[in-house]
Amino acid sequence: MRSPLFAALLWASAVAPALFQAPAAPRIVAIADIHGSIDGFKTILKAAQLADDKGQWIGGNTRLIQTGDYTDRGDGVRDVLDLLMRLEKDAPRTGGRAVILLGNHEAMNILYDLRDVSPRVFAAFADGRSEDRRRRGYGEYSEVMKQRGAAPMAESEWMSAHPPGFIEYTEAFAPGGRYGRWLRDRKVVVNEGGTIFMHAGIAPEQEGTLEDINRQAAREIDDWDRARQSLTRAGLIRPFFTLRETQEAAVAELERIAALIKEQRPAPAYVTRDFVDQLQSVAAIGTWSLVTPNGPLWYRGFAQLPDTDEPVIVSLLDRFGATRAVTGHTPMLPGRITPRFGNRIFLIDTGMLSTYYKGGRPSALEISGGAVSAIYANERETLVGRAADQPNPRKSASRNQPDPRKSASR
Repeated sequence: MRSPLFAALLWASAVAPALFQAPAAPRIVAIADIHGSIDGFKTILKAAQLADDKGQWIGGNTRLIQTGDYTDRGDGVRDVLDLLMRLEKDAPRTGGRAVILLGNHEAMNILYDLRDVSPRVFAAFADGRSEDRRRRGYGEYSEVMKQRGAAPMAESEWMSAHPPGFIEYTEAFAPGGRYGRWLRDRKVVVNEGGTIFMHAGIAPEQEGTLEDINRQAAREIDDWDRARQSLTRAGLIRPFFTLRETQEAAVAELERIAALIKEQRPAPAYVTRDFVDQLQSVAAIGTWSLVTPNGPLWYRGFAQLPDTDEPVIVSLLDRFGATRAVTGHTPMLPGRITPRFGNRIFLIDTGMLSTYYKGGRPSALEISGGAVSAIYANERETLVGRAADQPNPRKSASRNQPDPRKSASR
């Protein structure tokens, strides 16, 4: 007859390991460039079982990671922003999480580079007082230009460049605006379970940690906001001035200050060392990580480097303690998620805004239980099997994948 102690030990050896087994890593679903395609976004959310027909979160404890570029080009930007914000709020109620990152187009909007905003998006921000705001805006713009000694553009030309809703749009994306506040809380890059998620990529020569990348972007945005505030207080710009107009104002003021110093004349009281530093920073904005071609929001090396650079990519990921990286930014056309460098890089921008990207379609990348899969509206494709079935990580990606170096740029 077995003793009670023997029975307890037998039970512990058989059952206890299961009780104390570490919980499985949550499912991760990554979605890349949306560009205002509200219908495409809703379609892939539903296909990935993250949201229902009404856009309500049904993803349980899944982690949704959106890798940036949800603004610009398409007409549904405002609806996309509202949906992303709602998903971010609702997902934690069931143990999930929605992580929304910055892309280069979000940075462009923060910096008021509005060249890719759809006219219909501006119109979505217009209201019954928009015409009065535009008329006042032109008057304020003209006054600033005259004070600078420059001729303002004709009113008709200015009105064409500032359609109804333009001023309201800039207010919404300002530091205190509904979308501006939210965007300034976004990160550039995250590491989730050993996978790096970001918009574009990391150049091999990039120094520092992932958090250094996030801190640099946040610092540049803060520098931009403070500089614009100083320029506005000095009467050199108005709050709705674009990036180009802000840069022109900074350069003109630096030239004026230099002339005053040369002529040994006193400068206005607002001209402090900090103010001059701000002007110089704005004048040199092309060097910022937010806009430089090799920066984390614009770098295309993951898509364009030759396959022979796989050791460089492996070394880069090892430096950050990551198994793989998942990025968007460079559309893979026709729309198919593309693994590269022995499944260490996954390029997931498939041109969701198909009215802009010919052959594009919505997609999502799923990482679950060691497997990596591509999800489309009516199709699922296993890219990497579960751990026991995974190919050699240094083996090149399948030959039938589209050549990313032939994909559309920007």
